[in-house]
Amino acid sequence: MIFRRKTKALTGTPVGIYIVLALLVISLFWANSRFTHPEASIPNAAIDSLVVAPETIAEEPEIDSLSKPEIYVPDVAVQPIDTVVTKPNAKEEPLITKEDENIANQKKEDLKAKKEEDKKSKEPKKTKIGTERKLTAFIPGTMGKAGKLPTNNCKAKGELSMYITVDEAGNVTSAGRNKGISDPCAVTAAVIWLKKYVKAEKKTNETSTGTYTIKF
Repeated sequence: MIFRRKTKALTGTPVGIYIVLALLVISLFWANSRFTHPEASIPNAAIDSLVVAPETIAEEPEIDSLSKPEIYVPDVAVQPIDTVVTKPNAKEEPLITKEDENIANQKKEDLKAKKEEDKKSKEPKKTKIGTERKLTAFIPGTMGKAGKLPTNNCKAKGELSMYITVDEAGNVTSAGRNKGISDPCAVTAAVIWLKKYVKAEKKTNETSTGTYTIKF
């Protein structure tokens, strides 16, 4: 035997009721979700702006106990206090009185006089030949000494007085005509003979001057 269940076909009115009920249930669920989650009504852009990003905390570097601390070196070299030279104020300069000027001038004069004395003491003493200093050697045949006048080609005859200078060692350093004949040959010969033959006593720090007579 075959059993069959008899079903009634849905008419238009019950279908409409079911649709209305379904819509009411859906609307209730939607309203409930809006009420319980108010932030759902805010646009996504506004929600993103309200989200606070967590701040990142910079981690401090670990300090090594063995490493030396960094020393700050300024760009400009700092000089020590002792090396800093301060310019004195013009108003703080000491006033020089007349008395100070006189003392300074006196010191300068004393120093100058001392220098002159030292200079004079270093200069050789000047003496006269014949009185303060004696001659020890002569030209042969002159000044009353024995011998003949050295050979010469001079034709002039007469007496010739020569001016001479003798140094510390007693040597004639310079000679020149003083008076008498003026023949160049005789004068030249006299200068040569004086430097060759004439000697005086040796005197330390002393020069002497005088005259020497030669008869041609």
